[in-house]
This record gives sequence, C-alpha cells and structure tokens, in this order.
Amino acid sequence: MKICYVAVDVAIPHFRGASTHVYEVAKHLSECGHEVHVVSRRIGFNQSSYEFLSDFHVHRMFRGVLNPLPSSSYVKLEESMEKPMGFVSRLYEAYLFTIFALVAGLTVARIVKKYGLDAIIERETSFGAGAISSILTGRPVILEIIGPRYSRLSIWKAKKILAYTKLMLRNFVPSKKLVFVTAAVDEKKFRPDWAERESLREKMHLSNLVVVGYVGTFAKWHGIEELIDASERVLKEFPNVRFLMVGPYYEQAKHLVELHGISNAYTFTGAVPYSEVARYVNAADILVAPYNPAKSELRRKYGIGFPLKVFEYMACGKPVITTSVEPITQVLKNGKTGILVAPGEVEALARSLINLIHNSEFAASIGKAARQEVVENYSWRRFAEFLGNLLVAESR
Repeated sequence: MKICYVAVDVAIPHFRGASTHVYEVAKHLSECGHEVHVVSRRIGFNQSSYEFLSDFHVHRMFRGVLNPLPSSSYVKLEESMEKPMGFVSRLYEAYLFTIFALVAGLTVARIVKKYGLDAIIERETSFGAGAISSILTGRPVILEIIGPRYSRLSIWKAKKILAYTKLMLRNFVPSKKLVFVTAAVDEKKFRPDWAERESLREKMHLSNLVVVGYVGTFAKWHGIEELIDASERVLKEFPNVRFLMVGPYYEQAKHLVELHGISNAYTFTGAVPYSEVARYVNAADILVAPYNPAKSELRRKYGIGFPLKVFEYMACGKPVITTSVEPITQVLKNGKTGILVAPGEVEALARSLINLIHNSEFAASIGKAARQEVVENYSWRRFAEFLGNLLVAESR
C-alpha cells in the first residue's frame, strides 16, 4: 500500500518526541512493505523541501508557505502553548486552522495524486490538512490523536481515529470510529549493549560509578526540580552516584544544581542525535522519568500522552523510576517492570533511588522484565503491522 503520513507541524528528523514518533511509524510501515510519504514541517532554508531518508520519502513545507514565519519557532513549543492567547496569538491560530490548513491540504493532495497514494494518516497537529486532502482526492484518512489540538473537520472525515489517551479527547469523538492504541519502541535500536555502555562511561569518566540517567527536553512537567531535590538525599548516602542528564534546554536545571551545590554530581550533555540516545540510556544504571503534570496547565488538563522515553529505557533493560499517572500505569507494573511513585513526591523518589542502588539484583530483575514486556507487547513493528492492516481495511 502507498501511504501519505500528514504531519505538517512536525520536523523530520529532530530530537523532539513528536519527531521520533512520526519517524518510527513511517520507518516501520516502510519495513512492513508499504511505500510511505511523510509531509512534514520545514523549519529553515537549510532543510531541503524533499528528502529520501533510506526508508521513506519526506516532503517539507514552511509554516508561512514560502518561509518559516519569523514569529513561529519549533523550539520550546509547549511553553508557547502555555501562555494566554492574545489577539496576535488568536489570529495566528485562526491562520493555522484555515489558510495554512487549506494550503497544506492542497499540497498533500498534489503529492497523493502525483505518487498515486492509496490512504492518508493525519497527525492531529496538521490542523485538518489530511481531511482536506482526503476530500480533494477521495482517499480514506485515519486521524491520529496524540494531543488536544485537532480539527473538527478531521474528526468528521476520518474513517478511524487512533487515540492514545482519553484525556486528549477535548470534545465529542464518535465511539464507533475510536480505537485506543499505545506508543511503542524500536527494540532493535534500543537494547542492552554492554560494549557501548562501557565505551561511553569511560569517555565521560563515569566508570565504576553508579549512574542515574534522564533523557528529555527538561520541560517543567518532567519533574526535574523534584529529581534535583531527591538527588541531594541520595548523594548523602551514596556520594559516588552521578546523574547523567541528556537533552536540550537544560540551562535552568543546571542553574538549580549549582544553587544546591551538587554540580560535581551532574553531567549535562545537551541535545544528542536520536541515533545516539540508546548509547546514553545504556550508560546509566537507573533511568528516571518523574513526570509531574501539575507543573503544566496543558498537561494537567490533557495528560502527558505516551512518553516514548519510558519505553526506550525499558527496551534497554534498565530499571525505571517514573510516576503513577496515565497512561504509564497501563504499561508499567509497579515492582515488576518498573517503580512508580506519586507525582511531586521527592521523598518517595529519593527512597526509590536509594532502594535500587542498595539492591542491584532487584534492579537487574526489573530491567530484565521491562525489556521482555516491551519486546512482546510494545514494538513499533507490531504497531506498524496493526496500522497497515487498518489502512488496508479502510481502503476497500
């Protein structure tokens, strides 16, 4: 089958989770034998408008059609969405769901016709472009809802709607169209690798130390402040613990670490290519994702979605400490495939870290069970097979 994946708000490739999601879905659909064309966001003139990424085709377009728009940034997108909408913001939002959606829909329709594509997948932040292209070409469209910013036109036009959590459904969605799914992980890319682990630990002067790792964008709701507070308690008992912090936008976290006087226990790498993330996960002994949705109005209202990093940690066979929020609690079994603590509970986070450091055999057993869980139930290959079959069925 020939598939058009409409994700005009997502840059490919990029270190953001949305980019990882689109990339992995497209890649694994291609590996299942489908021809895949992704219509993605072009964030600068240094990016080409078309590229073949070994597995699938990428067609890029600017937010401003002819340019990226000087006021439209792809960095720290969520922070901009948290701010109250003024007149200019509301005007911009109206532009996205009308003029831009129409132009993007026309662009997608042209690509569908040019390459003879059979079906369309629309990521919800495409503002209805997938639905418009479906109307223009007669091709069926499946809507993928990973956040609350979707078009009602897309809800109406979609044959099926893939939703990751109920919280993301901000208004009525027909139950007969609704299919709940989970995100996944590439278990071949993210796997235990002792050689890579030792190589990177030696390079970063972390050999013979206990390493706690975090991978992400240091968003306010990622629980970084709680982790830093908990690390003070951990370091009193285990001075040889080091915290490996991987990802962009870490400046505020680094400042907090300095204020706490524990800079020597922290290493901040900055952004790393997605192809390198597994190496950093493997370099750690324990991985953390202490999400706290209360720190974000957006996340408090609509939830956190499916955090890919938790799956990636698990696939590398690592013990994971994260928080007991949906949808994590649907996947992770407390005490068996990971450790769950209440959001914002610094003491519980510290105790869990100390317990895993004390009990290395228990930590290893959790990591082994976590790896088995994602390999059996949460691989991108499995997801792509399901999605491909659904597209074939809806195209008949």
